[in-house]
Amino acid sequence: MPWRWIAMLLVAVSLGAGGQMCLKFGVDQLGGGGLVAVIKGIFTPYVFAGFVLYGLSSIIYLMVLARLDLSFAYPFVALSFVFVTLLSWWLLQEQIPGLRIIGLVLIMGGVLTVAASYRAEAAQAAEVPQSRVALQTPTDPGVT
Repeated sequence: MPWRWIAMLLVAVSLGAGGQMCLKFGVDQLGGGGLVAVIKGIFTPYVFAGFVLYGLSSIIYLMVLARLDLSFAYPFVALSFVFVTLLSWWLLQEQIPGLRIIGLVLIMGGVLTVAASYRAEAAQAAEVPQSRVALQTPTDPGVT
C-alpha cells in the first residue's frame, strides 16, 4: 500500500479542514453576511489563512494525484466531512446529533473499504502469470 501517498493525502485533507475552520472563524468576526462585508472579509487574517490552507491542500493533493489513481484518492477527500465535524464540535462547541455521527461512521467505513481495495488490487495484479502478460510490439516498422 502506498503509505507515503496516503499520509500526504491525509495531510491535504487536514489542511482543507483547517482552512474551513479559518473561514468560519473569519466570517463569524464580520458580524454580517452581506456581499460588501464578505468581500471585505476576504482580507481578514482568518479568511486569508483559510485560503492559504486551501491552496497548500490543493498543491499536496495534486502531488498525490500524480502518483495515485483518482478513483482511489478522491474518496479520501470525504474524510474532510469527518475532520470538519470533529473540529466544529471541539472548537466551536457545535452539537453533533446521533444521525450525523452514524453518517460520519459510514463515511469512515467507506474510506476504509476504498483503502482495502488497493491491497486487493495489488494482490490480483501479483497473481497474473507472466506467460499471460502480452508483449506489445510496435506496429510501425520505423518505431524502435
